[in-house]
Amino acid sequence: MNKGVLKTVFLLGLAVLYSNNGFSQYTVQHQPPTVLDRTVDNTLQFFVPGVLETDVSEALLFYRFDGDLGYSQREIFYVNGAFTTSFGPEELSGTGLEYYFQLTLRNSDQDLFYPETLPSENPVEIEIIDGAQQEVLKKAEGIEYTILSPRPGNGLALNDVYVGISLFYDKEALEPGEFRLYVDDIDVTANADTSNYFISYIPKGLKMGTHSIRLDYVTATESLNVTGWDFRVVDPKKASYSGLAPRLIPTGRVELTARNQVISGDINNAFTGRTYMSGAKGLFKYSLNAYITSQESNRLQPQNRYGLSLAYGKWWSLDAGHIYPNMSRFTISGRRIFGVNTSLHLLWEGVNLQFIYGEINRKVTNRYNPIKVDTLFSTANPDSILDKSYTLGFQSAGRGTFKRKVIGGRIGIGNPKKFQFGLQAMKVEDDTTSLFNVVNFRDLLEGSSDLYTHLSMADQNRLISNPDLLQIQGGTVRPKGNFVAGADLKFSFDENKIRFNTETVASALNDNIYGGPLDSLAAADLGFEDIDQSNLDILEQLSWLIIINENINVLPIRFKDFNTDSSSAEVFFPTSVLGSNSELSFNYPRNRLSVQYRWVGPDFVSLANSTIRKDIAGFTISDRFRLLQNQLYVTLGFEALNDNVTNSKNATTDTYSYRTNVSWFPVKEILPRVSAGFRYRKRDNSVGRYNPFVEMITGSQNVAVQNIRITTDGDTLITPTPRLNSTLNLNFSVTQQVRFMDMVHDATISLSTLDTKDEVFEFGDVKNSSLSLNITSRFETLPLRTQLGSTVNNTQSGNGLLDIDIFGLYAGGSYFMLDGKLNINGRLAFTNNISRSRSLTVVDNDDTNIYNDYFELTPALNTNKFSTYVLVAGAEYKFDNHHSFIFDSNFTNVTGENSLNDRIVQLRYIYRF
Repeated sequence: MNKGVLKTVFLLGLAVLYSNNGFSQYTVQHQPPTVLDRTVDNTLQFFVPGVLETDVSEALLFYRFDGDLGYSQREIFYVNGAFTTSFGPEELSGTGLEYYFQLTLRNSDQDLFYPETLPSENPVEIEIIDGAQQEVLKKAEGIEYTILSPRPGNGLALNDVYVGISLFYDKEALEPGEFRLYVDDIDVTANADTSNYFISYIPKGLKMGTHSIRLDYVTATESLNVTGWDFRVVDPKKASYSGLAPRLIPTGRVELTARNQVISGDINNAFTGRTYMSGAKGLFKYSLNAYITSQESNRLQPQNRYGLSLAYGKWWSLDAGHIYPNMSRFTISGRRIFGVNTSLHLLWEGVNLQFIYGEINRKVTNRYNPIKVDTLFSTANPDSILDKSYTLGFQSAGRGTFKRKVIGGRIGIGNPKKFQFGLQAMKVEDDTTSLFNVVNFRDLLEGSSDLYTHLSMADQNRLISNPDLLQIQGGTVRPKGNFVAGADLKFSFDENKIRFNTETVASALNDNIYGGPLDSLAAADLGFEDIDQSNLDILEQLSWLIIINENINVLPIRFKDFNTDSSSAEVFFPTSVLGSNSELSFNYPRNRLSVQYRWVGPDFVSLANSTIRKDIAGFTISDRFRLLQNQLYVTLGFEALNDNVTNSKNATTDTYSYRTNVSWFPVKEILPRVSAGFRYRKRDNSVGRYNPFVEMITGSQNVAVQNIRITTDGDTLITPTPRLNSTLNLNFSVTQQVRFMDMVHDATISLSTLDTKDEVFEFGDVKNSSLSLNITSRFETLPLRTQLGSTVNNTQSGNGLLDIDIFGLYAGGSYFMLDGKLNINGRLAFTNNISRSRSLTVVDNDDTNIYNDYFELTPALNTNKFSTYVLVAGAEYKFDNHHSFIFDSNFTNVTGENSLNDRIVQLRYIYRF
């Protein structure tokens, strides 16, 4: 069996192993929204029963609009038992959002995803609509008012929301009636403090996002609107001052947390501090944030984080600290760095400058074990030593990383809403001096002697004379370098309704920058004796941007008549390092049509954006139009892509996708919001499956390890692996609001199915179905809000290779008492997982003929069953508008082969100023 076959078997087995481990304890639960409303904030929440805040290393949401080239990313923080983020009106663009969730845990080598099956290829897809027009009430006359709080459009932290309205009117001139206060169209008058001329109310349990306030005057015959406005509940670090005028003195909050936890039997205490503050004066705005934890470790990327934001009008902005800059889809798009990102917009936005500098990764030191010596003895004479090997290994989790620096900038000439031409460049490079890194024994002689002093003098002398005899387990850590540069152009017509933008960049990646740029000696060692010195001088001159040596992913040197007397070399530009994306869109009130073309070479790499799909070319067409007075949204889409854009492969895979979605967003609340869609995708590389040797044995060619071709001369040749599969993805979601027994219920049901059929590989099929239900209830006569939900998920792959069933149920609620000062909340979640798997082996028929090898499922069925129970309980007591104490607890029990009982108890103090 050749190495390619062994690699295939290893990867298939590894996939099964990871699938089992991935479901061994944690499952991500998420209720996708039916639609996203462009006029309000939209909240996404992800629950992972059993995961505690201290388990989390990093949680990321990858998202893109309208099937964009790559994904942007944002970090999501763990708050009150859930990972929560929101998209505001200014952040939503296009007609649809695609996203997936990735959770990295501290003590796990495998990340958790939602969706679970190929999330980057099968993300959650949600339509974006422009909101529904509400029925307009007649305006009340003779009633004047002053809005005290919250000011229209303000973004406030949840605990800072206070509704206050002063009224001025002639009581004798009004028809008898009463004032009614509505928050999010829910009548809260019974819980508000009301008088003839003043109304106040403290909302409880509001989610992050946009909320509405409406004050009506209701008579016996009609309802009259006095006023109405919107405000937002946001992350405290994004909150704006809610007073009557901006002020330079900061407002914000400070949180101090003490935590006691028992994780897998280990007792640990943790302490954290978090602060947010902001202020403004005229056009100047600033904000600061910081998060400090006792669990900071130099073996991880930074857990302590802090940042500063400054802005002066729309002309200048500066972000410093731990930030998430965006420059372009090809360079960096939301990747966290420690550094600065500043922008300057001059001459009525005619000159636009951006500069980024910082670290993508900080240094994490290598931790080595002493050199291990393996001795090979003669079989004929056991006392005779034939050879020795020397291996330097890493301690557990001891492999380190270099400090990785990034510097980049962009200049744009022209107003982006009319015409703009831009140039951009970004350099990412590891600092080779930041890390003690062993490449051979010579490095140990210059560094740590503790790793080799146990060796005999004979072994040490042998390694000194031949340093490369020392092997590094898993290979040495290699420093990388990357440079990306390009240009972009955008312009628009018809009052920005017709838009065109294009971007083209080139990249270079060096997988090992040790040794510097290529010189004549290194070129000679590679057999390039004929390379001209002037060409080497060019490489030396370019080294301040990117080090070019034998480890560059594409060497820009072409040889002619190699190994002949007339051989020569010349520098050329490889097109495989290019990336380009162009889009033309027509944006009119009832119709939006966009046409996008992309071309990304197989060697394009950006170390600051790993989500760019390489070796791809083709176009995407999307058309979205509205019907029934903007209540019905219909989206049609088509995509044609192919790989092998530089003809470097023996086969080209064509991918065709068809997509449609219908969303109904009615005006009347008694009608449901509905979204339904499907996507069909087919991939084909035009290579037929052929292996008569396997078919004679098994009756099917689709289990063959090798795909072959028999020539007219009777020779048997291995051909490219065939690819022919189709995927059908169906999704349906409905949200309905029901008023029943003084309660308002918001119910959402989502159903999603995925069915991949492989026509040329017996074990390539994948099926997944997911059903989720969520009911949120608000009581109009009680300060109570409840939530009930359930999820059912089934995944089958490989025609018996893997079968996973997941059932989840959760219930929670929050209750307010003592005039709203005390909030008691809780959540109970249950998850049951059953996985059944078989191994995939290769049958080689005990002969030397590799052409008749085939895959076969083992008869042994491995079954794994376990259940997870999670209880979350907490309370908040608000002494006044400045001081609060919060108690949180989390108890987790996992039943099954590896039973776990974890708990966490924490106390938080919050001070608002």
